[in-house]
Amino acid sequence: MRIRITGLDTPVGGVSWEYTENAKKGIQELYYFLEAKRILTNPAEMEIENWCAKSAIEIRNKLTELLPKYDFNGETITCFRTMIDSCNSFLDDMGCVTRPGIIYKNGNGDWEDINFSKAMKKFRKSFRDNIRILSEAYQIEFKNDIPEKF
Repeated sequence: MRIRITGLDTPVGGVSWEYTENAKKGIQELYYFLEAKRILTNPAEMEIENWCAKSAIEIRNKLTELLPKYDFNGETITCFRTMIDSCNSFLDDMGCVTRPGIIYKNGNGDWEDINFSKAMKKFRKSFRDNIRILSEAYQIEFKNDIPEKF
């Protein structure tokens, strides 16, 4: 645990501070959360549109919760912001999905709704790329695979 100075008072003197957690602990907390998210790690034959949107919102909320909690460097903050943007883009893209409810895979292994397919691929690629950057920087392994095909 570290101490971050948040203010100085004068002329009498005084220091304001807050405790900050180790950044590596914050990345591990994020990984534990993300490893349980189906939207990232589940190579299923079907997805439910509303559940995917809810999951993206939960991920975005977790990222914004962790940012001020830990003392992250600039590169890590950039990764977090990119993933937050990916969540927002995914939610925007879900507005173009034409099949409500359950979306199945077609015979080619892709999603039946092309807009959903594009949104999922873009979303997962962003998280794969940023998790790779964070894993290298913090020497922490992300235990689950994020599928590349879909």
